[in-house]
Amino acid sequence: MLYLNRIVEHLIKTYKKNMNHFYFYSKQLLKIFEKHKELLGLISSIDELRNSYIINPQDIVNVANDQNSQYRGMANLKNKINTKNQEILKVVRSKRPNKVYELVNSFITDLNIFDESYNDDNSLIKLLKEYPEMHTDAYSEKQAKQIFDIIENSSLIYQAIKNAEEKASYIIDELNKSKKKKPIDYLPLTIGTDQDVPLIEDFVLIFKKIEDLYNFICYIHKIDNETNPLLINQVSTGSWYSELLGIKQVVISTENLLKGIGDFIRDYITGKISREKFENNCKKAEAFINLMVIAKKNGIDNAELGVFRELNPFIENFKSDTTVIEINEEEILKMKKTEKLTLLDRQSKRENLIEGIRLNIEEGKEKKTENKKK
Repeated sequence: MLYLNRIVEHLIKTYKKNMNHFYFYSKQLLKIFEKHKELLGLISSIDELRNSYIINPQDIVNVANDQNSQYRGMANLKNKINTKNQEILKVVRSKRPNKVYELVNSFITDLNIFDESYNDDNSLIKLLKEYPEMHTDAYSEKQAKQIFDIIENSSLIYQAIKNAEEKASYIIDELNKSKKKKPIDYLPLTIGTDQDVPLIEDFVLIFKKIEDLYNFICYIHKIDNETNPLLINQVSTGSWYSELLGIKQVVISTENLLKGIGDFIRDYITGKISREKFENNCKKAEAFINLMVIAKKNGIDNAELGVFRELNPFIENFKSDTTVIEINEEEILKMKKTEKLTLLDRQSKRENLIEGIRLNIEEGKEKKTENKKK
């Protein structure tokens, strides 16, 4: 019985770990779907009209057996189908072919950058790649078959997106249920990034640096950080994501600051600007100026130096190949698609890093063995 309980506990832990792994992934996927709602709305509208194609069997049974009645009955059914085709054609023609090509290509690109499994072998990608040509054919109304083809393709894409949305929403809902109830006057501060953090010391360091920044902003607000500490509410593995909890005023100031200087953070971690240039740019940002106003009001001198003393080490934790930093679910780096690494590129870098760690461990073992022989 004890052994069985341990198995159950292990399964629960594994389940929670896997759910955490996909939490950030699911959030990102739903954002991509939301971003491309213009294309998905078109596809959904066509699929909706498809459902009204159903012919009532009673309409066929009611047709009399004589030849004239059958002819009229078939003509009536054909008219109904043609009317429905015209409704669908109106929806199809609401977007010009070149616009649909643009929308589909943008959607495929975002999916592939987000997850390398959305490649040419992926069933959804195959359907999406067929869509522009089918849309063009239906748009031109060459023959009824083209309209039926776009209907079928739209239905398959819609169902694939719907399934992905349902799975993502389920994972997010399950994780939200497990979150701890936040203390009174506390707000969440979520941080997400595409950066891999394979070493425990690096993972802990990021938390320490954000805590140091939080504590100094507490000082600016004249709030005791010991009685109002920064708390960890949730940590996800895989794509690095965490939800912290902090006192309301400080979280708002921290969030505004990081969002307000996102462009400068991007240029700093990619080496486009120096630390001096980074700090000078930050001083001109509205969020930074507002924070200094609070510091001055509370009689705190040299607040600028204090902020940069805590801010710079936090930012410098992010490597130059970081392409996404999210603060409370808003991407602050605002990098162009061409600047972002694909998941495949990041996986390659991670594998190289882990291989380097493995070689260092083996080298250390060899040295120990040599020392023992001596």
